[in-house]
Amino acid sequence: MRSFFIQKSSSFTAILVAFFIAQTPSYAQPDPSIKSAGADLANFPNSAFTLPEGQAYVEVTPVNYSGSSTASSSQYSAGYLLRYGLFDDLELRLMSSGITVIDDAQKTTGMSAQTFDFKWHLIDANEESNLPAVGLEFAVQTNLASRAFQGGTNPSLSLNFDQRLPYEIDFEYNLGFVSQQTELGQSQYQLALSWALQREIFIDVAVFANGYTNTANGLTTSAIGGGAQWIPVERLALFANVSGGVTKTTPSIFSLVGFAVAF
Repeated sequence: MRSFFIQKSSSFTAILVAFFIAQTPSYAQPDPSIKSAGADLANFPNSAFTLPEGQAYVEVTPVNYSGSSTASSSQYSAGYLLRYGLFDDLELRLMSSGITVIDDAQKTTGMSAQTFDFKWHLIDANEESNLPAVGLEFAVQTNLASRAFQGGTNPSLSLNFDQRLPYEIDFEYNLGFVSQQTELGQSQYQLALSWALQREIFIDVAVFANGYTNTANGLTTSAIGGGAQWIPVERLALFANVSGGVTKTTPSIFSLVGFAVAF
């Protein structure tokens, strides 16, 4: 009789366990999407949004061209941005202009500096109060580069904003500072502003106008341009951007073609 009750008790326990497992909802991780945070390399500002926990983006701009200015020669580069969602609101990032060729007398060629970066999504947008989504981004450009491209350790800080305007126009803008080292090895800080106005004109096809201004000690670099982005499938974005400099110290033209893939 004792073995009979043990068998019945075991069977009843197994049924209870199976019942509660069946009733427990499963929270599946959403499939990776290039739309959930959006590609940051497509236009000048970075968004306020971060990748979901455990997801990643690889953004690559194999075609970059900057025209000459009074302060620099023209150059070609192949840049990249690697992004990983450490938590839903915190993203780790690694970026670089990649292999770079400067059109100077020496045809200087090498790997540009690596920049370590994190982005923190602070608050969502409140459309009723017309308040934007806000993110905070902190980056450090390092000396991990070819000797000709080593420019010291340079921090930067940015507040990133996103909001929806009338006529379904998305307004994205960043305000902060960037730093660089002078020829004397001293740190110079520049106020940095970048912006973009974007609107979807067809399903998964958007156009944008964008620009930036960096200024310090009476020296200003500024450009205005535009581009487009196409999302042919959920995990892939293709984009292009062309702009022109509006000051003598700004590259006369800047152009890029790239793509972003979500994992």
